[in-house]
Amino acid sequence: MVPLNLWRTGRKKPVTLEGTCGLQANILLLNWNLGRPVALDISVVSPLNPSTLAEAGATFGAVLEATESRKHQANDEKCSALGWVSTPLAVDSYGAWGKEASLFLAQVAARLAIHKSLPKSQASFDLFSNLSICLIRANARAILRRV
Repeated sequence: MVPLNLWRTGRKKPVTLEGTCGLQANILLLNWNLGRPVALDISVVSPLNPSTLAEAGATFGAVLEATESRKHQANDEKCSALGWVSTPLAVDSYGAWGKEASLFLAQVAARLAIHKSLPKSQASFDLFSNLSICLIRANARAILRRV
């Protein structure tokens, strides 16, 4: 596995840039899609939340879809006014990624494969392995905070 040097953000606040109408992005990539910036809004959700438990039990990924929809409602208009693309990256606490997050991470893996001269499958494996470790560590920190 190739180390990807993923950032360690801890619990930093989202970026709010001046002149962005209060839009917050966890990560802002200035030159991503045909020169257009993309604002990434990362959300880790639990399917065991009492308010979404019934929905999560009925349909796999329902909580992730609802989270992506909520993020679009909050950010799309603001991002469009700035010429940005809004991309919610929703993951549940068990490691399932939302549809948009999966598509975005596939693009990241493709670019990583080119940059590191790896097969795309290896780059994708390395990326998701590193992200899984980050999620496991975050879950462990959340559990330890409760004790």
